[in-house]
Amino acid sequence: MSIGKSSSLLAIDFVFGGDTYIKSDGVKKEGHHTIFFTFKFDGKEYHFARNTGDSNTVFICDSKYEMTGSQYTKEEFTTWLKKQYKMDFVGLSFRIALSSFFRVYGKKNTDELNPLQGIPGQNMEKSITSLLTLFDKYKDIEEFKTNVTEHKKKLEAFKEARKYHFISDLVGGQKKYEENLATIRDLELQLATLMEEAEKGHSDEEIELNKKKAALTNEKMKVEKAIHAKEMKLRLVSMSLEYGLYPTEADMSALQEYFPEVNVRKLYEVEKYHQKLAKILGAQFADEKEAIEGQISVLQEQLKGINTEIRQLGFVGNISTEFLDRHSELQGEIAALKTQNDAFLTQNELQAAKANADAVLKRSIEDILFEIEQTLNTKMEEFNDSLFDTKKKPPHVHFNSYNSYKFETPDNTGTGSNYKGMIVYDLAVLFTTALPALSHDSLLFKNLGKDIEDGIIKIYNSTSKQIFIAYDKQGDCRPATQKILEDNCVLRLSTNNCELYGRSWDIEEVKNDENEL
Repeated sequence: MSIGKSSSLLAIDFVFGGDTYIKSDGVKKEGHHTIFFTFKFDGKEYHFARNTGDSNTVFICDSKYEMTGSQYTKEEFTTWLKKQYKMDFVGLSFRIALSSFFRVYGKKNTDELNPLQGIPGQNMEKSITSLLTLFDKYKDIEEFKTNVTEHKKKLEAFKEARKYHFISDLVGGQKKYEENLATIRDLELQLATLMEEAEKGHSDEEIELNKKKAALTNEKMKVEKAIHAKEMKLRLVSMSLEYGLYPTEADMSALQEYFPEVNVRKLYEVEKYHQKLAKILGAQFADEKEAIEGQISVLQEQLKGINTEIRQLGFVGNISTEFLDRHSELQGEIAALKTQNDAFLTQNELQAAKANADAVLKRSIEDILFEIEQTLNTKMEEFNDSLFDTKKKPPHVHFNSYNSYKFETPDNTGTGSNYKGMIVYDLAVLFTTALPALSHDSLLFKNLGKDIEDGIIKIYNSTSKQIFIAYDKQGDCRPATQKILEDNCVLRLSTNNCELYGRSWDIEEVKNDENEL
């Protein structure tokens, strides 16, 4: 019967910044409502309110739970809690850390076969990372992670540069690299042969001078052609400015001689408009003329500079165009292949550096995990021994690598053993880390024997940290255990209007079908 055990634990999770309670039956049946709560740190009380309909806001209250007007966002509030609990560790998420150990029906983290998975859908690597941060070990690997990120960025930047052709986008594999080396050797041999077979031996300096002179001569021809085109355009503009766009009086008289009936008055009116237009166009032509003259001046300066460079080269022996073209072609092919091979070597170096950084990071994580494994297993063995009169194999965690682990109770895969293993694991983490609280729902105790329950409740009672449990088997408990439960009980739920919300939702209401008189 639903009396609100799980809902009460979800409400406590809500107080710690959780959101699962918002989707609980309590909110569905009762509607949105406000939960008021108090935290106490170093003897000082802090009062708050949080509404399920505005869950991103945590309101600050006075001691009478009146709103003060100040508030936190949920993220600010959980950050504040993290600092108050002295858990301000590098990489740690307060919500993920706490939520992982609030094992309540509805949060989907009560998989007894995989207790390290504190968040639904969390893979092994993320589960391990969460544990690392809770042990405040993330700071020990942060430098290695930064190094991996830096090498990854370099590799990505190199690939982007190839993509946009800032460097050679042709990066072959090892086979292509070796083929390129062979081709380069062949092309260099052809280049050497070309030099030897020339009619006159040409030094590298002579060849380069000839190439430079040919390039300058080609550039000179282009500039001269551009100057000629600009000068032609300038002449047309100058003619327009000199002769105008409207007829002279002599033109009008000649027109009347051939066409005696023409309306000269109308023609003059039209031409008057043309004259106004001509003044406007004349100003535009003048501006264009000035612009063209400026462009010609710039081109002439370029031509002057080219002529100066050609003169400075002095006499350069004539080398055939065919020779120069072939020489340039061979050099270009050799340079392209070398660039491709350099790109291949660079990419290999970047990939190797990233792989090495990855390997160093993984080794450092595995070294830390070995220490955590020893700590947890030692604590779990201690707790497990306290649950039995005769020594039995304790639950055991083993980290296979930086992103893989195995959790089991050797030689015992029963349901009760698995749930006991999960509870013992949670307690081991609670006792060996800064984790401030945990919560265990009643479903975790269903398959446990009395001896194990007695032992677990004693462990609960041995710590000053906050432990919230929902328990419905107190009637079967032994006196000592029952006393611990009674001494620590803060909320008692039962049927007949003693449910969490004052009623049970699974009771069908009796309808009165009699007709009223």
